[in-house]
Amino acid sequence: MGRPCVFLLALPAFWLAWPTTSHAQVDESLLTRRWRADNFWAETYDKPLLTSEGRLEETDERIQLFHWDSEGRIKFHRKDLDPPVWIGYRAFTMSVSSESDLLDHTFADVAIAIALRLGSIGDDWTVHAAAGAGTANDGRWDNLHAIYPVATVDFSRPVGSGTLHLGLSLDGNRGILPSYPLPVAQWEAKLDDGVELMLGFPKIEIIARPLPPLLLSFAYEFPANASARIEGDLGSGFSVFLEASRRVDGFHLRHEEHLRLFFSLNAAELGIRWSSKVFDVSLSAGYAFGLRFFTGDDIADRSRGVSVHNLPFIALTFPSTFWAAPFSSGVDR
Repeated sequence: MGRPCVFLLALPAFWLAWPTTSHAQVDESLLTRRWRADNFWAETYDKPLLTSEGRLEETDERIQLFHWDSEGRIKFHRKDLDPPVWIGYRAFTMSVSSESDLLDHTFADVAIAIALRLGSIGDDWTVHAAAGAGTANDGRWDNLHAIYPVATVDFSRPVGSGTLHLGLSLDGNRGILPSYPLPVAQWEAKLDDGVELMLGFPKIEIIARPLPPLLLSFAYEFPANASARIEGDLGSGFSVFLEASRRVDGFHLRHEEHLRLFFSLNAAELGIRWSSKVFDVSLSAGYAFGLRFFTGDDIADRSRGVSVHNLPFIALTFPSTFWAAPFSSGVDR
């Protein structure tokens, strides 16, 4: 297990030393996701995950994965729920220990963007914009082909009990059509019966509380990421959850212009969560299946790739909560 395991086990102490959380990305969600509470500087989401050692199916070469998904946004006025300027970041890193020379690297997708409130059109429409850049590489940070732009323009207005968002968004490391801005058409609302919605394109998010002890959530992100979760409240800030997810991440290969290495992961996990006004942390164990590495310019034009035998894993999760009620916070990524 080595140093990644030691580092993973040390994370609870790190969390207690930094009792703030946050959450956001550098895509359109940097503009479309409303700020949940005041009196804080940042929202972050972090999930380190460590698999057991396994084998590549085609070659029987050894492989082990340690990846860390981190994203967030930072504002400059602690109590401002409608800040004029804020920053978002995405940092996904995956350390692969393998006998395969192609895979034995630390892969990284790191980006940062700045968001601005530009003003309003008439009495109804508010205009925001964001721009930034990132790199998605296989450990060669000097690979200029791995640098990509991110940008979004968003026009929003109240519609019914929520907010309508219309605009365009560019993500230069998107799994498909990375060179083209795609339309954004989303309606975000928090309904009286405890249902929170983000409906439209390119993301769908639904959070529902059908019964007081239960929380259900579903999320889909174009073109290939999705998750579903059920969480039950045990009282005293504790809850248990079951979650299933799928994600696909791409990284530019060294010495290649457009060719990327993609990694797909399906996961099912069971965990326990402890949430309070000071911090929110989850420990889970699960099974990673359908793991595959493949190459291509995008996920629609790709090689057959190489598969990995199913792997058990452990993970810690620090959701996007801060000064929130124990059970009502944390799943709205």
